[in-house]
Amino acid sequence: MTNTSRTATAGAAPVSGAASSTVVRLGEQGEASSRALVWENRTHSTSATLMARNMGNDELSTRLSGLGSELLKQVAYDGADFSQSVQQLPAGAASDTYALQVSPAKISQHGLGDNQISLSITTTSGIKVDLKLDASDGSIAVEAHSSGKLNEVERKALGKLSEAFQKSIDGLTENPPRIDLAGLTQFDSNVLAAVDLKGQIKIDAKDTQRLEFHADSIGRSLSFSGPAGVANIAVDLSKPASWGSKEQQAGALEHYLQQVDQAATRGQGRGAIIGMFKQGFSALNSDYGSRPVAQQAIALNQQDHALTTGLADFNASFAQTEEFPNPARSTEKDSFAYELAQKTSISGGSQLNRSISQEQSSHLKARYHAPIKADAILALDLSPNSQNYNYVTIDDAASSATEIAYNKGVLAKATLDMQASQSTRTLRYSLGKLQDDHTTPLGKHSTRDLLATLEPERTGRDPLSASEQAQMLATLHQQILLQQNPDALSASPLPERLRTGR
Repeated sequence: MTNTSRTATAGAAPVSGAASSTVVRLGEQGEASSRALVWENRTHSTSATLMARNMGNDELSTRLSGLGSELLKQVAYDGADFSQSVQQLPAGAASDTYALQVSPAKISQHGLGDNQISLSITTTSGIKVDLKLDASDGSIAVEAHSSGKLNEVERKALGKLSEAFQKSIDGLTENPPRIDLAGLTQFDSNVLAAVDLKGQIKIDAKDTQRLEFHADSIGRSLSFSGPAGVANIAVDLSKPASWGSKEQQAGALEHYLQQVDQAATRGQGRGAIIGMFKQGFSALNSDYGSRPVAQQAIALNQQDHALTTGLADFNASFAQTEEFPNPARSTEKDSFAYELAQKTSISGGSQLNRSISQEQSSHLKARYHAPIKADAILALDLSPNSQNYNYVTIDDAASSATEIAYNKGVLAKATLDMQASQSTRTLRYSLGKLQDDHTTPLGKHSTRDLLATLEPERTGRDPLSASEQAQMLATLHQQILLQQNPDALSASPLPERLRTGR
């Protein structure tokens, strides 16, 4: 079935001598400019209408505005392949001569744009749909191809991703770039098997922002690089039994984002990379969809969930682009690198004999220049008078590990091990000469046996009431979350009543 409002034959007549190319003036598309457009072929569609409109935009970032959404809708509705490219005639060129001299193959701009976005969607039946969009100063190209015939259910599933696809494009083409991928993770896994997005966007004459994203039923991954830095995030969706409630997941996600902010403050991280990392990390962890946990051999109860974060396992890292702000000491760099990870293991022969362990960890390494006085401003140059500063090196690590074990349905082990260390080395320079080299270490380690906390009757105390049990589990859940600041490990473990009993 073909929607004539989306795909139709262009009304403009082809120029003699170039049967497969068409010259259209922007004025014919309702644009103010009189520059002519040369099209790859006669096929007209709502996508082509947008291409003509976007050619009138001065900003390269807006050349793809609306096109991703419309192209995916077109594929979802028509279920047919589509290819079109358009470019402006050079100023002063005669349109009839230009059309006669350029062949359709040369008119095609596919794969030549400074801005390139591709989306690949694989259905559970094995059909692969590929969409490609290109944009340069004087051209736009779009292309859609399906390896097989899509059924109605598959088309609808594709169509539901159209707005999410456009949001990902709009975010990536902003300056500074923004990561907006949450919508591309929310596909029907019964119909679609995988979604892949790739993009490269020209930021300026020398910088390009690149991104790769993948999502399927067992994991999600994201990597990006650009002038602000590089980042890699991978989320493991293979253990849905360990996931907590939506509320628990949201709380744990917010806590991890706070840890990122704390690290950025301590290590003097700056620039767009921190915001982009948080956006990407949130997108990959914001909603895991639904999984048939009931089919798992081992399920976690309320107590088990309280002693784990509720998030899927992940590995995540980012690094800020290094800078060398002191021309008098070229070996001194400003840098910021941060790693964050979580790993969960669920084992045992049955529900009654199960073991759960989870480890969270983080690592921060940073270097930066700072004024000796907090209210001073650094203006480092080759003169000795500018060389009054502190050069700071940060090396921090933190971990939180919980272990739970049951023997014949009875809680046999419940432990929490937490540690956090911070190292701050400060080199103080005055008039370019080293005056002091001082390292400040700080670290704490806490190991707790939680058996008596979870079951106070084991030590002769009164059993907890239902409300006290809920309060205790909520408190413990907050305390098992990763803490990068050693001082945070000194917090009171439980409210008074739950610590001392009656």
